[in-house]
Amino acid sequence: MGITLRPATIEDAEMILSWRNDEVARANSFSGDVITYEAHMEWFRKKLADENCYLYIMTDDDECVGQARIDVVNDIGEISYMTAPGKRGKGYGRKIISLCEDVPNGGVMAFMGLVQKENEASRKCFLQNGYAEFNGGDIYCYIKTLNK
Repeated sequence: MGITLRPATIEDAEMILSWRNDEVARANSFSGDVITYEAHMEWFRKKLADENCYLYIMTDDDECVGQARIDVVNDIGEISYMTAPGKRGKGYGRKIISLCEDVPNGGVMAFMGLVQKENEASRKCFLQNGYAEFNGGDIYCYIKTLNK
C-alpha cells in the first residue's frame, strides 16, 4: 500500500481530536487550548460540508499517521497538517505536504502554509518541499506556485 492520503470521514473525528489535543500538537498550534469534544465535532462537521475545504488522513500501510486540511480561497490552498503522536520525526510531515499537492483540491494554483517561528520541524518540511519562506516575525509564511 505505501503512504497515501484518503478523504477524512466523520469516523475520523475522534482520532483527529485526540491528536489535536496532544501536548506537542497544542504547542505547535496557533491556539494551544484543549478543544472540547462538542466544539471539535461542530467544527469537523462544518469542514466536511465546506466545498472549499479538503480534509485528508495520511496512512502508511493502512495505519493512520497524519491529517491534512486544505482550505481554498481565491485559488490558493492553505495547508494545515499534523502528524500523529508517536509518528513524529519519521518524515511524515514532509510527505503529507507533498501529497497535498497531488490530491483533488479545487484546482488551486498555489499552496501556502503558516507556521509558528518555534516550530522548526514544520518549517523544515515546507522548505524541503520547495516552498519559499517569508519571515513574518513570530509567524513564517511558506508559498509554492504549482506548475499546472
